[in-house]
Amino acid sequence: MIENEIANFKKYCTEKYGSRTGTAVSYTNAIKYLFEYLHMENIDNESVLELRSIETNIRNTNSSLYKDILEFFVTRGQSSYIEKGFLKAAIPVLYEYLKTQTSLSQSDNIILEELKDSQIDARFNQDILKNEFPVADKILHDYTLRRINGTTQLAVKRIVSGRKSEKYFISFLTDILNFEPNIDFIDVANNKNYGYDIWFHNIGLEIKNIGSGTFYLTDNEIAQLESKQTHLIFVDVNNGIWLLKNSSPWLKKIIDDIKSIRKICTDNYDNLDLSDIRIITDDALKQQVHNLLKKSKNEFTELIGCRGGN
Repeated sequence: MIENEIANFKKYCTEKYGSRTGTAVSYTNAIKYLFEYLHMENIDNESVLELRSIETNIRNTNSSLYKDILEFFVTRGQSSYIEKGFLKAAIPVLYEYLKTQTSLSQSDNIILEELKDSQIDARFNQDILKNEFPVADKILHDYTLRRINGTTQLAVKRIVSGRKSEKYFISFLTDILNFEPNIDFIDVANNKNYGYDIWFHNIGLEIKNIGSGTFYLTDNEIAQLESKQTHLIFVDVNNGIWLLKNSSPWLKKIIDDIKSIRKICTDNYDNLDLSDIRIITDDALKQQVHNLLKKSKNEFTELIGCRGGN
C-alpha cells in the first residue's frame, strides 16, 4: 500500500540526507501530498507513467497544472512544500529510490529511464510533409504463442507517440499559423480539470496520433464529442494534420457502433469488458476530414473556433 511505500521512501531519504537537516521529511511529505493530489494509491507502472508525463508541467510555475497543485497544497496549509521547491527536488529522488527496489521489474526501469516529457520533442516541418491521409487495412489478430510480453513497452510507446503528436500540433499552431500559446490557445493535456488536450477559444481539441491508421476513444472523449465540447485533430508526424468535426456522420456511426458492441458484450458476456476498441481509418473518413495544412490562420479559426456546425 501507499503508506508502506512512502515509509520506505522516507527511510531512503533519511539514509541519503541524514536525519538532522529535515530534507528527508520535506521530500517525503512533498511526494506523499502529490500522490494524494493525483489520487494515486500505489507506486507502480501506472503511477510512474503518469508522473513522468506531467513532470515538466509540475516544474513550470506558469503551467495550469502547477497552479492547480499549488492551490491544492495551499488549501491544506502545505504550500511551503511546493513554493520552496521541495516537490520539484523530491521527484528525481523518488526515481532514484525506485531504481533501488528489487520489487521493480525491468519494465518499470524502462519507464523511469525513457519517459520524460521534456525529452519528447516534435517540431513541425512543412518541407518534408507527405500529406497523405493514413488509411489502414483490417486488423487481423494473431494468437501465436510468444515468449516476450511487451505490454509495458507498448504503453510507454503509446504515451510518447501521443505526446509527440500534441507537441507537433502545437508547433504547427505557433510556428506556421502564428498563434500565441496561453493567449490564443492553452495546452491542457496534463491538466485534470480538462477532458481534452488543447483549449482553443471556446472549443476543446482532442489530438489523436493516426500514424498507424488507427486510434482509440475513451468514454470521456466520446462524451465530450457528443456534447459538442470537442473536435478531433488527427496527426501523423511528418505527414499531415487533419480535423474531424464532432458533427461528422462517420464519427457518429463509429460511436454508435462502439456503444452497440459494448451493449452486446454486457448483455451476453459477464466476464468481458471492451474498454479499448481500436478504430480503423478508411476512405469514408478520408472524405470527411479537413486538411488543416491548407488553411490560413483565419480559416483555421473559423473552422475550429465554434462548437458544432459542419
